[in-house]
Parts: sequence; structure tokens; C-alpha cells
Amino acid sequence: MSEAVPSVVAIDIGTHKVSVLIGKVHAPDKIQVIGMATARNRGMNKGKIVSLDKVITAIKNAVQEAEDMAECRVHSAWVSIPSAELKSCYAFGSTAITSADKTITTSEVVRALELAKASQVTPDHYLVSAVPLGFDLDEAGEWVQNPIRMSATNMTGHYQLMQLPISTMQNLDRAMKGANIGVEKMVISTLATSEACLLKDEKEYGVCLIDIGAGTTNIAMYIEGRLALTHTLQRGGEHVTRDIAAVLQTTTEEAERIKLRYGCVDQKVVKPDHMIQIQGIDGPQTISRIELTDIIIARYEEIFGQIREQLEETGALQGLYHGVVLAGDACQIEGMVTFVRRMLGVSAHLANPPTAVYSDEEHQAALHRSQYATAAGLLIFSQSELPEAIAEEEETNQVSIWKRAGRAWSGLNDKLKSFF
Repeated sequence: MSEAVPSVVAIDIGTHKVSVLIGKVHAPDKIQVIGMATARNRGMNKGKIVSLDKVITAIKNAVQEAEDMAECRVHSAWVSIPSAELKSCYAFGSTAITSADKTITTSEVVRALELAKASQVTPDHYLVSAVPLGFDLDEAGEWVQNPIRMSATNMTGHYQLMQLPISTMQNLDRAMKGANIGVEKMVISTLATSEACLLKDEKEYGVCLIDIGAGTTNIAMYIEGRLALTHTLQRGGEHVTRDIAAVLQTTTEEAERIKLRYGCVDQKVVKPDHMIQIQGIDGPQTISRIELTDIIIARYEEIFGQIREQLEETGALQGLYHGVVLAGDACQIEGMVTFVRRMLGVSAHLANPPTAVYSDEEHQAALHRSQYATAAGLLIFSQSELPEAIAEEEETNQVSIWKRAGRAWSGLNDKLKSFF
């Protein structure tokens, strides 16, 4: 972009849409959006690219519309990484402190990370980032966050390593190059959404973000400001739509229409005599809204049943003092807050729009829609010094990994011990 135009651009590549925000940074917590757009993405399924050309087209369409609104040209952007294929594993590296005064320097920290990477990174995967969990000095039993300039004989660095299949990274890179846009940085979508939707106090006291998109559901739990648990389910709003289409024998487009207009997950608010006219495959038909509600509830019960199981298995459910925050287009359905409170047994509320990102009065309401949450989070993330994204644990290794890493924590570490 030229010097006369805004300094940061965010592109969120989702299963069904690409969202773009062009922001002008007045301060880290004051980002003015002057360009915004979404475009239908027909090149992805469940967070994975299935048609590169269609993804490129979606990116180009969204960027061009945002450029027209901002009256500028976009040359590079911060980009969200879909979490469907991203895997995370615990790793550690131990090194001796060799300096005469036993002072830890950047060299020891780098060495510890290299040893951790060597033990876990596989040839067919690309290391997206390494999130430091903490550093154990002389097996003291309590990890420190930044060991540089501290004294010790030995240091062990504990990390969460995020890997993505090399082919997936190549396809994402080709999609951006195909749209003639450079990449400033790629950020895992879950972390970007968390930046937009979670308050600082919520992260401090214990909260779980549940972001239900079209193809996947992402959960991220924070305790005392740290990302303690993430996981991705291969279920989302499009599965609800398909259920409706299959049961009511209608097209996917008609199923999506009636879901958005009449969908509900709280039977108590649906009137027994409320009838709906729909266009079935064999012609017009009339159904009750209660029937539609039952179809929708069945799928959401499956999704939130899996979420509850995940939180219970790791012990995370007991640490949600601020409950859960609901994000994503598929969480905007009527009755969702009441439904989640019943399913999980904790407090719940819809995500609040980020105060750090704003637009003019004409576009403010549109900016606050859930479809822009991840892109807004990218704008905020671009101005922060937070660690990079962390992705879902591998289901087969998760409990052992969390138990293994948890042995060194105290205070906050005791709260997280059951996860590690």
C-alpha cells in the first residue's frame, strides 16, 4: 500500500467466506476501519482448500471491494490460518548454561528451542510457530516466563509446537500469490478471534471461547491470561444446514434460508402453531417451526456434547469462572445462550465487538457482525506483542502431553496441571 493509505490489512480465509478489513492505526488500541468486504468462498470444505482457483477468486473479490471502499491498493496483509489441519505437540529442550557467571542469554534460549524442535517436527510438516509455555531453571519446580539475564546451571524450555502440513502451507501461499497479495504474517484463526472477542478480565479469570463457523468449531480456553487449551471439531453450521435439507427434502440453499430466518435452539420460545412455508424438492410444503427446531437442536446437542466431553476430560470445565463466550456465524441462532448454559452448566454470552476496532457510523453495525470478528482480531493482533497462535492438541496424545508438562507448574501451574 502507498504511504497515504492505512497501515494494516487483515484477510480471514474461512470455509464459506473471505473477510477483509483495511485499518488505519492511530494507536494500538485505536484502529479505524476504512475498508471492509466479504466474498463467498466456494473453494474450501471443512477448513481445507479443495479448489485453489476458487479461493483465489474469493480473495480477489473481497480485497477489491474493500479497496474500492478505502480508495487504496492492497499489496500485503495479515492472514488467518484455518485450524482444521493444524496440529500441536508439547516439546522441551534442556541445555547447560556455559558462561562463567552462569547468566542465561539469548543463545541458551535458542538452543533449547532447537533441541525441542528436533525432537518433534516431522519432515512432512512445517513449523508455523513455537509458543513458549515456560522455562525451568535448575529444576526449581516453578517455570519462569523470561529467563534471559537470570542465573542458573541448567535450563529447560517447554514449548507448544504448531505444525501444518507442508502441502497446506504451500496451497495457502499459492492462494495469496495468485491474488497478488504478500503475507505480512499468518496467524492461527482461533487466536485472532480470541483477540477480538475476549476481554482481558475474562482471560485472567478463566474463559472458553467457542467459535462455530461453517465447517469447524474451534474452542480456546484461557486461564490467568494464558491460552491453556485449544481444540477443533470437524462440525459447524453447514452440518446443520445439511441436516435440514436431508430431513425436509429441500435444497441446501432453501435449508440455509429457513435456518437463518426461522432457526432456533430453544423450544420454549417457539409457538406450537407457528407454521413455515418452504420450497421442497417436490414442491411447496408446510412444516411447523417446532419440527425445524428439533432438527437444529439435534446437531447442536452433538457439537456441544463433544465440547463438554473435551472440557471434562481435561478438567477445564471447572476453571471457567467467566464461563464461555460464543462467536461465529453459527452461534447467532435464536436461543443459543440459554441452550449453551443448559448443555455446559456454566454462564454464557455472545461475544462483544472489540472496542479497539471501529468504523464510521454508516459501517459500524456491519463491522460488528460476527463475520468480521477474526479479521478484527487480526488487526488487533498486528499491534500486539502476544505470542503466536496455538492450535488444537492431537487427540491421541493430549492427556499425556498436558500431564507431562504440568508437573512443573505451581499457582497458575496447579490450575493447568490437569490439562498438561
